[in-house]
Amino acid sequence: MIDPKDIIQIGSLVRTHGKAGEMQCRTINTYWEEADADFIFILLDAIPTPFRVIDWRSKGEDLLLTLKGVSDENQALRLVGNDVYMLRRDIVAEDEAVLCWQDLVGYSLNGCTIVQIDDSTANILAQLEDGRLIPLHEDLITDINHNSRTITMNLPDGL
Repeated sequence: MIDPKDIIQIGSLVRTHGKAGEMQCRTINTYWEEADADFIFILLDAIPTPFRVIDWRSKGEDLLLTLKGVSDENQALRLVGNDVYMLRRDIVAEDEAVLCWQDLVGYSLNGCTIVQIDDSTANILAQLEDGRLIPLHEDLITDINHNSRTITMNLPDGL
């Protein structure tokens, strides 16, 4: 079984593309552009399920995927609406690290623990255990210490 920490979301399947089983993936990052992956993972019933990639190509900011075992529109329709993931090791070299906002859950920010990350919009928000919502933006973050699991930010007054 794949450990959720070993995969990172690259997008979601939003629709079929044509009649031969190709699907359109709405991407949420550009990790896939430099990836060297034979497989993607689709969350089916909350389980990351591997699919061999036959072909992928960009369509604007989206990705068109052709997967082994998905050869017609009906098979593709069953997968539409699910999230798409890649193995972190396929995205970068082993000596590099890929950090996504969701990885910060459990880190401490200003003495409070981050309990949830809302990345459903362009404005990424960290929900703290005391209920506050803090905007996460690279310009505001001054340090992330992975050993102590703390984040230091230069926040405007009032936050």
